[in-house]
Amino acid sequence: MAGVLDSLASYVQNMLTEMARDEVHMLLGVSGEIEKMDIKLKDLKNFLMDADRRSITNQSVQAWVLELRGAMYDATNILDICQLKAMERGLSHDAGCFNPLLFCMRNPIHAHKIGSRIKNLNQRLEDIKKRSLEFNFINLNSYEDRSRRVASSRPGSRETSSEVDESSLVGENIEEDTKNLVEILTTAELSKCENNNILVFAIVGVGGIGKTTLAKKIFNNDIVRQEFTKKIWLSVNRDFSETELLRRAIIEAGGDHQSAGNTRGALERALKEALNGQKILLVMDDVWEHQAWEDVLQTPLVSAALAHGSRVLITTRHDMVARGMLATKPYHYVNKLNPEDAWLLLKKKVVGNGNDEDQIELLKDIGMEIITKCDYLPLAVKVMGGLLRQKTARRREWENVLNDSIWSVSQMPEELNYAIYLSYEDLSSSLKPCFLHYSLLPKSRGFFAYEIIGMWISEGFVHGTSRDLEEIGKEYYDELIQRNLIEPDISYAEKVVCNMHDVVRSEVHLGR
Repeated sequence: MAGVLDSLASYVQNMLTEMARDEVHMLLGVSGEIEKMDIKLKDLKNFLMDADRRSITNQSVQAWVLELRGAMYDATNILDICQLKAMERGLSHDAGCFNPLLFCMRNPIHAHKIGSRIKNLNQRLEDIKKRSLEFNFINLNSYEDRSRRVASSRPGSRETSSEVDESSLVGENIEEDTKNLVEILTTAELSKCENNNILVFAIVGVGGIGKTTLAKKIFNNDIVRQEFTKKIWLSVNRDFSETELLRRAIIEAGGDHQSAGNTRGALERALKEALNGQKILLVMDDVWEHQAWEDVLQTPLVSAALAHGSRVLITTRHDMVARGMLATKPYHYVNKLNPEDAWLLLKKKVVGNGNDEDQIELLKDIGMEIITKCDYLPLAVKVMGGLLRQKTARRREWENVLNDSIWSVSQMPEELNYAIYLSYEDLSSSLKPCFLHYSLLPKSRGFFAYEIIGMWISEGFVHGTSRDLEEIGKEYYDELIQRNLIEPDISYAEKVVCNMHDVVRSEVHLGR
């Protein structure tokens, strides 16, 4: 719905901005009304994304959205009438600076009728805008713009380095995972059907679960240092630039990126020269699309005559990315922290700032409830530890954190909410309402896949012939699992029951 309304508003606005307003200023004073319509459309467009999300369960918002849609269609009807009038006069888009609305405004026969309709429409838009105040809509477009500004100010949005923060490491799982993966990376052999002389391995898991930390441990492992003559760490992310990715690979490989210039071909040759004959380990962190490998790095690496045993290790949230890069199976899935390790990590982040470990230990019961809300995700636990570090070690302070609205996007730091926001934005328009609907289901009971799919169909989220609806719904369900936005309950076979992380659920409920 938001996409449709946004397109309608953009269509009208584009027509308005093309008008030579000075030429119609004398006609009924409608130039001012046209300007008002332009401003109101811009204001209302800011709320469309939030209104679309909230209309799933709020009937009052649904009614508001439908009324706005009606007003948008009236606006396009005005333009369509102008288009027809212009066509009746034999004008076409080729006739200079063609604008049907401008044509009607210049023509006294049509100007009064069109001008009156614009004034009436403006009054409707004003009423709709006033009623929007009672819903307290949030301008999610500004959040998206802020995220994009972050992306433009830091290459690849969330830049990671290969340095390990030892203060964030807890438990034996990460040590065991590191040991196992190092062994696989240094001993796995190419099969007869593989001729690229380089194997790809994948670490898969939800945002904030510790994929990057595990990759850093592997990258800095002593055995890895000895086995590979060159190691390259690339933070890829969603909005990667092909030339910038190649340039950073050259720098990491110790090549001459400055003389390579800016052309892709020159950069590929420089990377190939830097890697020729080397046994390399390339870590690609936070990969969202397999094209980062297939379309950018694979060709120069494969043609570089790499030494036997060269490897690529990726971290990703999506099985689909690993499949697209033909990663060796089985992929390594990162597990959540166990309760004791999560508590140890929380304590490490809280101790200090006047808090000692004995004081914090007395608050373990509340801390464990907070950890449960974090769904044992390391990033979320670290976030809450950083927050609790600013509080006094008193039960009331910690209980306030546990029970407060701290679990909303506006309170969470950028690294966590931006990760989940990106995951949502990456969904197709048909899958977004299904995901949002899932986030609104009560946590108190488990729902079977067929129940979920039935709800989606009845809500009109699944489109197709009646014979195909259940199959399409199952594809949507499976994709949410593949994207790690919902997680199979291991108590049930065949992934027939799934759960959604509390952290993900709370992030989705921004503004609710």
